[in-house]
Amino acid sequence: MDDRQTGKTTRQMENLPQLAVYVWCNSILGYPKDLAKKIGRTDLEIVGPHWLTDQRWRGRSLTGLELDHACRLDSRQYEAFESALTCISR
Repeated sequence: MDDRQTGKTTRQMENLPQLAVYVWCNSILGYPKDLAKKIGRTDLEIVGPHWLTDQRWRGRSLTGLELDHACRLDSRQYEAFESALTCISR
């Protein structure tokens, strides 16, 4: 099944808390940033998977963190994602 054009990314973005981080599937961020603007979610921080392995989450308090449904992380990225989840303020 092809997930394109089904609105999954839109729904993911809409369901995030204010000021959350959204991890796009690659480093080409034009489309997800345009989509976030279109749906009124300019508060979201849209990043590529490198954000995880560069540990740009370290020392931050996150309101939310979401992987795009099409994002496929390697083991190093996934470990970093798991660590970044601990920065979410509950």
